[in-house]
Amino acid sequence: MNVAGSPRFADTLLRGAVLALFVVSLGLLGAVVLVRGTMPAAYTDIGNATQLVASGAAAATAAWSYYRRGPDMLLVHGAFAAGTWTLANAFWYAYFILIGEGLNYPTVADLGFAGVFLFLIAGLQEGLARNRLSVLAAVPIALPLLGAGLGLVAVLGANAKTLTTLVVFTLSAALLSSALLRSAHRHPVLFAATVVFSLTHILNSLDSTLPDPPWVTNAAGALAAISFSLFAIAYLRHAGGEPA
Repeated sequence: MNVAGSPRFADTLLRGAVLALFVVSLGLLGAVVLVRGTMPAAYTDIGNATQLVASGAAAATAAWSYYRRGPDMLLVHGAFAAGTWTLANAFWYAYFILIGEGLNYPTVADLGFAGVFLFLIAGLQEGLARNRLSVLAAVPIALPLLGAGLGLVAVLGANAKTLTTLVVFTLSAALLSSALLRSAHRHPVLFAATVVFSLTHILNSLDSTLPDPPWVTNAAGALAAISFSLFAIAYLRHAGGEPA
């Protein structure tokens, strides 16, 4: 019996790795809460690296879980979502390293980030069964987000930043509504990952749009790493037949 080469052994290794990544990501979030202000450059470098590792891990675990479980659209779209986010963030980070400054928001990378929402929504739509809730049940989620996005446009004026932020708020509303209508709450880790992912992009867009953003927007990077760590755990649980 080849224990080291068995799928169960590989699952155990992957679970241990993504759990360790989740703990590191929580540590990054804790640092933001403790500092409550401008984060040092070293934190930014560590945060960006952790985000890339976490999203890459989510893509890899989704692909591995697909191999283990067989055809499953939740895993297919999950792999594409995490892979697309990894490429988009790697592009932004590479530009930052090579040029020495970040791209002005919105960037080409933001198109990639927007595409990730579509993959995640498609994964929920095609991978989870529809529940009996009316579409109107999503109104308490969608209306505040759309209202907040439109409010920013009204207060700060219509420009590339505010309109991009409106798109982010709209996509977040669509993703969270899909999670509600597809009973994602029955898969607690997947649901938590979806909520944290949406919050990540909401905070990041506010950080790039508001003239004087609050310190809490610094948590976007840590939350991105947390969300993809959770996605990776959810995909592994899904492959094992557990509630993701």
